Amino acid sequence: MQDKLHFKISAALKDIIGRDLITDDFVAIFELVKNSYDAYASRVDIYFENLNTVSSKIIIKDNGKGMDHDDLINKWLFVAYSAKREGTEDNTFDYRDKINLKRTFAGAKGIGRFSCDRLGRLLYLETTKQEENPKTEVLITEWEKFESDLKDDFIDINVLHETKLKSDYDLMHGTVLEVQELRSDWDREKLLKLKESLSKLINPNNQKEKEFSIHFHVPDLIDSDKSYSESYKKVNGEIENFIFDTLDLRTTKITSNISSDGMYIETELMDGGTLIYRIKEKNKFPLLFNINYSLYYLNRSAKTIFSRRMGLAVVNYGNVFLYKNGFRIYPFGESGEDTLSIDKRKGQGYNRYLGTRDLIGRIEIFGDNNDLRETSSRGHGLIKTKTYDQLLICFIEKVLKRLEKYVIEVQQWGLSIEGELDTNDSIMLNNNIIDLIKKITDSKDIVDVAYDLKIIDKLNVANNEGAENAIKNLKRIAGESGNEELLFEAKKAEQKLKELKSAFITVENDSKNAIEKANKNVEQLEQIKKENELLKQATNEDTVELMSIEHHINQSTTRVSKHIKKLIESIIKNFSKEIQLEYITKISLENQKISSLVKFVRKANFDSISASIIEDLSKYIYQYIENIYKDDPIKIINQELLDVKVNYLSSTKFITEFVPLEINIILDNLLDNSFKAKATEVEITIRNAKDSYLEIDFFDNGIGISEAAKTKVFNFGYTTTSGSGIGLYHVKKILNENYNGDISIVNSSENNGIQLLITFKK
Repeated sequence: MQDKLHFKISAALKDIIGRDLITDDFVAIFELVKNSYDAYASRVDIYFENLNTVSSKIIIKDNGKGMDHDDLINKWLFVAYSAKREGTEDNTFDYRDKINLKRTFAGAKGIGRFSCDRLGRLLYLETTKQEENPKTEVLITEWEKFESDLKDDFIDINVLHETKLKSDYDLMHGTVLEVQELRSDWDREKLLKLKESLSKLINPNNQKEKEFSIHFHVPDLIDSDKSYSESYKKVNGEIENFIFDTLDLRTTKITSNISSDGMYIETELMDGGTLIYRIKEKNKFPLLFNINYSLYYLNRSAKTIFSRRMGLAVVNYGNVFLYKNGFRIYPFGESGEDTLSIDKRKGQGYNRYLGTRDLIGRIEIFGDNNDLRETSSRGHGLIKTKTYDQLLICFIEKVLKRLEKYVIEVQQWGLSIEGELDTNDSIMLNNNIIDLIKKITDSKDIVDVAYDLKIIDKLNVANNEGAENAIKNLKRIAGESGNEELLFEAKKAEQKLKELKSAFITVENDSKNAIEKANKNVEQLEQIKKENELLKQATNEDTVELMSIEHHINQSTTRVSKHIKKLIESIIKNFSKEIQLEYITKISLENQKISSLVKFVRKANFDSISASIIEDLSKYIYQYIENIYKDDPIKIINQELLDVKVNYLSSTKFITEFVPLEINIILDNLLDNSFKAKATEVEITIRNAKDSYLEIDFFDNGIGISEAAKTKVFNFGYTTTSGSGIGLYHVKKILNENYNGDISIVNSSENNGIQLLITFKK
């Protein structure tokens, strides 16, 4: 005959579901904060008092719905029971006046209360329910009572209870957990780390009008907090978290959302503020629903912005976080963690994949999603299930790989559709985007497409099969989805492509004629070079002056040869009309520059070119930089322009007689030398303008010069760069002989730029 037996529960169960399960102080506090959230609290205050003394304590106080005597017995003291999981948590609580939308519970294990055992040996609990004429219930738990004899039955160990008419903490409603006899020490560094971790605990994107806040109180550190101005360096205060979107990271971002019914995935790729594509496709992951992915690529600029606003480097903040119903799941996103195997993939090919240092983002799980449950040990992520496997595969396939494809294959690690690009890079980027759209829309699973209209306009620079296929795919998807706008734009792009092919034939013929003319120009330039070579036999000062002009002609001649070579290559490789026209334009502009220089060498119309004027020299220098140098088409095309800042006050005046051409030569030589010295920035300060003299400070951030070179740089033929050694000699000569002025080095050392002082005297 069968009889019935029952399990006996040892007092050791307390450790198994307490300190042995929750092994991290931070996770223990997270669990208690989550319990406050689940109790519909709008605020939780965390106090650390009497740090590192025998009377140290942690107090966690919330203004939630609280508990009555029945709740204590049937919920708090019912081990492993979760009214949240059963769906009866709100049966006795009328929250309609407090919150419009029901919160999705953060916890549902029924063991979070044992986090208190992790933190300290004694727990004083005080709770007041939100109801009319409430009483305050008190529980006192000495955890060590469960540790004296493992043969003791868990249920036979007493927990002290008391009912009060009024809360000792003046609570109208809510719960206070006072943990005493702390097991761990807490110092400033640990508290700051806890505060930072709490800032990531709740996903603020889910909060409406900041419905939940966390506040830190450490009386022992109030005075030391006054030494810091930055909030993130202060221990006391409200926990501040952030929304990724409000960081204003002008970088590449991808979002992918799986619908609540699990039917579709909608993915959007943005390059800065420009939409590259938005697609809707069938969901091939049947176990996934109601999940959002967001992922940012952190280029150098984005990392700088992040570090400036958050107060720490991205690598120390974390990478891709995971939230379920607004609460973070550990260890996803922790610095140094690779839970999603992102760095493991990058190890297979450094330049082929993105790593955790390149990314920041979040995965958000909403609703019950019971197959995506957190482990009981909390700090170990989600329970490994088939649904969990699909969650990771979907992240890799639909989010990470698509972001990688754009950053690596389209942007080539640096280009951006919103960046300042030269013509070649712009054309290449646009073609790459079109190829990407073509490949994505080639899938039969795509049911709808959206895009920035500018992207379709870019098709008119792509004379390739990819553009035709992309248009074909867009027309197919537009027809299947009934998207009339998409169909209209696709047809418009198709017409543009036909016009381009016709224009391409014309430009081929034009290019051939241009090459013939360019070759003749080269022959003429070579003759000029030979004529100028003869001048080297002379030793007078005119020879030196002519040589300073000749080296400009040589530079232009070299560029013409280079552009002709590229023009021929572009025709052979069937490059677009715009590329070929660009090379023709470069050849033409160089030809114009040489023509002007040749006239100067031959003294043609020299009087009008070198005529002197009486004007404000300081104003002329400022206007020359702003209106002539910065608009120089030659330097723009050849990317030789520097970032020049002129500090000039309109009240600064120096009226004198000068020859504009000589001033141009001085400024051009100085700026060309800065460019050759690999400078990126130049700052010119016009100051001390008085009746008799004018001073100009000239500074660049180039490679500078050594101490030994300082006495030689103004000598004819001496150079520290790839130049001819004529420029600075010519500048000093003009200043000394024509303006009673001079040029000298104020400060310079190797790799630290150079500062020059230029003077003009009447």
